[in-house]
Amino acid sequence: MSKMPRERVYYLYVALTLAAANGVVLSGNLIFLLLFWNVLVFSLYGILQVGKVYSSPAARKAITIIGVSDYVMMLGIVIFLVKTGNVNFPLETKVLFTDTWLVVSYIMILCGVLAKLGAVPLHTWIPESAKVVPASTLAFIPGSLDKLLGFYLLMRLSYYIFDITTYVPVQMILMIIGAVTIITMAIMALLQKDTQRLLAFSTVSQAGYMVLGVGTGIPIAIAGALFHMLNNVIYKSALFLSAGSVEYRTKTTDMDSLGGLGVKMPVTFFAFVIAALAISGVPPLNGFYSKWMIYQGIIETRGATNVWFIFLICAMFGSILTLAYNLKLIHSIFLGERPKDFNKVREARFEMVVPVLLLALGCIGFGIFAQALPLRYLILPSLGFELGALGFWSPTMATLLIIVGIVAGIIVYWFGTAMKPRRTSVFVGGEVLDGEEARITGPNFYSSINSVEMLRKTYDFGEGGAFDFYNYLRGAASGFAALSRDVIDRIITELYRVIGRIVTMVGNLTSLLHTGELYNYVGWIFLGGIIILLILVL
Repeated sequence: MSKMPRERVYYLYVALTLAAANGVVLSGNLIFLLLFWNVLVFSLYGILQVGKVYSSPAARKAITIIGVSDYVMMLGIVIFLVKTGNVNFPLETKVLFTDTWLVVSYIMILCGVLAKLGAVPLHTWIPESAKVVPASTLAFIPGSLDKLLGFYLLMRLSYYIFDITTYVPVQMILMIIGAVTIITMAIMALLQKDTQRLLAFSTVSQAGYMVLGVGTGIPIAIAGALFHMLNNVIYKSALFLSAGSVEYRTKTTDMDSLGGLGVKMPVTFFAFVIAALAISGVPPLNGFYSKWMIYQGIIETRGATNVWFIFLICAMFGSILTLAYNLKLIHSIFLGERPKDFNKVREARFEMVVPVLLLALGCIGFGIFAQALPLRYLILPSLGFELGALGFWSPTMATLLIIVGIVAGIIVYWFGTAMKPRRTSVFVGGEVLDGEEARITGPNFYSSINSVEMLRKTYDFGEGGAFDFYNYLRGAASGFAALSRDVIDRIITELYRVIGRIVTMVGNLTSLLHTGELYNYVGWIFLGGIIILLILVL
């Protein structure tokens, strides 16, 4: 950020955001929580204003979506206060959905939660911001802080204020939102050609797992969602910051312009690969364990719903798509042929490399020692219920087997392909291609995905703004403004005409009273005096 315009203002908004976040967590009731929640809206607007390029449209879009959602959330809190008479934490007894207005209150507060988490359909400000703001902003908001705060309120709302385990329709709403978010955003990420925009869609997709886990109402899935929130902060920060290191050295985030940087930036490459495999749910990393807990919770819902297997398929297929777009990222940035312009690229600065390396090691440690460290000391103590059996999974044994497999693969590769390299020319139609013409970029390697008609139409549909709540909101506001303008113009015109008629009538009346005769004026003076006396007496 040292070369970014308005750097001092940026750090001011970072401090303000952290202060407001602490205020949210320390609030003793929903009213004070709402006050600090709204401070976050303005600090978000300020921090998004500090961009690589002109970022005001993205900031306006973010404050519009989140501001409207927070207004709906405020109305939900008012309804809750009217119906229960209490908004303090903790409530003596959890609120049951015995009244339609309580269901409305929950859903309205949920709007503020989903906007902060970045779940469908209130997510579109995140990919828009990814185009214009630096990687450090995306790692902070929405990659880390918004997930923490959004999940915090989702948990408090669903299990400490209300009790959604007694009301299946609300559970189904959450699970449907989670499943749709996972699949649609993973598909959108798979089709991106910009690193930060791809990671932004990935951030939204991972929020779907948290919503899905909470929606099951099963303790192990709820704990898995909380663990996934923590894991998401770790590996998503590592991915954004690693991408920022690459951009710092290459001055671009376009995947078509990158490639072959693994040997030039080995530490960044290592951290990026570990974080990418972790978010994809590859064992024994931390992302696998949290997703595995959510899978178990979904399976346990089979007694409550007959469509549980659909949610399980969405969650598992989402992990496959996540692995696919992360392999695309790794190939596009670090593997393949390197452009000649980047032959002098070197590893990022020390203060940029160390954080991502520590985060990558955190992905490994929180995966191998999941039960011994994060679950035991962070996740389970923060929950008010027992989990029971976690199922069978031996991360230590799995880690050893994976290491053996990797070593065996390296040996086979070294004594096979690596020892006998063969260079050939690339040609098309008998004509030899040299230089950049022969370089196959990562997006080109995955271009066959665009030929899948359903995926291409889904992408075109989404890029056209069909999934963008902001477009519908702006269209409705524009229509209302045009209608209001015409109505107000007519009202003002008619009011002007009525006032003109009244003035004319009063003028005509007073003209009649001015006869020029003295006794008429004396009479009006006495009549005025009588009226004044009556007013004083009354």
